[in-house]
Amino acid sequence: MRLHIIIPVINEAENLRELLPFLQSELSGNGQITVADGGSTDDTETIIAQASGVQHIRCQRCGRAQQMNEAAALNQEEFDVVYFVHADTRPPRGFYLDIKQSVSAGFPVGCYRFKFDTWHPMLMINAYFTRFKGLACRGGDQSLYLTTEAFRSLGGFRDMKIMEDYDIIQRTWAREFPFRVIPRSVTVSARKYRANGWFRVQMANLKVFRMYKAGAPEEAMVAQYRKMLKPW
Repeated sequence: MRLHIIIPVINEAENLRELLPFLQSELSGNGQITVADGGSTDDTETIIAQASGVQHIRCQRCGRAQQMNEAAALNQEEFDVVYFVHADTRPPRGFYLDIKQSVSAGFPVGCYRFKFDTWHPMLMINAYFTRFKGLACRGGDQSLYLTTEAFRSLGGFRDMKIMEDYDIIQRTWAREFPFRVIPRSVTVSARKYRANGWFRVQMANLKVFRMYKAGAPEEAMVAQYRKMLKPW
């Protein structure tokens, strides 16, 4: 199985410093890592240059959906599966084999559960619910994989400013693609919670999720999120 790992970034040099060597060691030459850069001004380019074999693309514009689509379009025919990883998450050791086995078992789309890098009882509750399939339990932090065939047939991510991961998952379900939540966890940074507090983040997530389900404009959802949370 040839795996294309895609990491959308904007100023994530410190996370890439740790993430890239880990991904390279786990991939062991069975694919390609592409960092899709939305216009970083930190040391992102330097860090990537030090990671031999990692592809760096400077995207036409910043926006996670746009960045991931641009990277996924590169040499698409060479890869069996695309795997989207956020810079502040850490897949578990053995993720390549997990995904290979999941695809072989008939699941062209899937993700992991997650756990946080900081212990807090409320964060443990959040993490617990990611084992269930419901849309409210999903999110891009869980590192979504799709076979190249499935990704192509869906037309990739829609050009959305927010909630693009929820949208593509919903479309896979509408097409009745078998979807698997792999029963292991990625480790997710709790930096958003440290910066804003658990309750505020939960309220922001709930508000924006309800807006999404009600069909609210993207601009309104982005504005609401920025109003409720400070940058992290």
